[in-house]
Amino acid sequence: MIFFRMKIWRESVLGILVGLGLAWGLPEVMGQVDVVGSGKISVDVSGVSEAGGLQARMVRLLRTTMMLTPTRSEETRYGISGRLVEERVEGTLEDRVTGRRMFSRSYPGGLTIGAGRFADDVLEAITGVKGFMGSEIAFISADTGFKELCVAAIDGGRARRLTNDRSISNAPAWSPDGRRIAYTSYRLGYPDVYVVNLDTMQRTRVAYFNGLNSGAAFSPDGWRLALTLSRDGNPEIYVMNVGGGGEQRLTRTRGTETSPRWSPDGRRIVFSSDDRGTPQLYIMNLGGGGVQRLVTGYSYNTEPDWSPDGKRIAFTVRQGGVFSIAVYEIDGAQTAVMCVGESPSWTRNSRHLVFSRGGQLYILDTETKQTQRIDVGLTKCTEPAVSR
Repeated sequence: MIFFRMKIWRESVLGILVGLGLAWGLPEVMGQVDVVGSGKISVDVSGVSEAGGLQARMVRLLRTTMMLTPTRSEETRYGISGRLVEERVEGTLEDRVTGRRMFSRSYPGGLTIGAGRFADDVLEAITGVKGFMGSEIAFISADTGFKELCVAAIDGGRARRLTNDRSISNAPAWSPDGRRIAYTSYRLGYPDVYVVNLDTMQRTRVAYFNGLNSGAAFSPDGWRLALTLSRDGNPEIYVMNVGGGGEQRLTRTRGTETSPRWSPDGRRIVFSSDDRGTPQLYIMNLGGGGVQRLVTGYSYNTEPDWSPDGKRIAFTVRQGGVFSIAVYEIDGAQTAVMCVGESPSWTRNSRHLVFSRGGQLYILDTETKQTQRIDVGLTKCTEPAVSR
């Protein structure tokens, strides 16, 4: 209890809030489950034009999936060809074993959007797994000496800072439409919640009560925020309107509640709480009732994130002083520890997770447990959140 409260105080005051998601729980799970999966599939990219940087972009995108390995061998079963034509990507995928053209399509948006959609279609056509290359990552980087809010493409490209406050920003979360980001900022000296509109770059301070305002997450309909407020003295979970106002308190404990995340249907919220002495995960109904503890089999659980398909919850577990990424299967009440890291965030296919480790961002395939670093060109990166 003492350690956890000191940690949340440090993260609140210093802005390191690595997402102490406290949650509701079901009975504890005994042991771990090993996850196995298929290996990588090679794809020949030699038919993709190098003009305009298209081939380099496709190589980077295909590597990010970790299920497809770009090669330049005509002996590879699958081959793609493509070119940039007036900001459109003309892309084709062929199965050389059967001699079948699997698809040939035109994608608007050039390297930024079109190439990502082409890569997504290649992944789904070959593996049956939906892609996520159109997504972006919001994250925090302290490479300037201050914790600033940043955004990059999910393959690491086009990284840019959204803030230059020379202060502390943390806990970013995307709106469902990918056009807004909620985050906590100390730019005025106190932890307040802001929402930034990426179309206009206008930011609005929406939660600035006395005490702690942090960890906001958008509801699936985009109209509400779940967040931690200490306006009544103790850090509790609240729901409020995105534009401010309409606050509704959901938890009432002697512990510290943090990192609320909505279920995909918007009817429940998962969060982290140390009311029992160490941070545990809990799930509650939207009105605050029906609280259940998730029995993960571990005594320290934070930073939950609910998968888009509603079947799993990723979170950070601490064991032996080491933070690791874990996944809880809701139906089977089983936990699988994946790899060392913190702050997991699901991609829209409910298979891959983006997380941080050692100041770098990584992507994880939860089926194979393969990981790959995402090079955003910045250092001291933490708290990634993926748009869906």
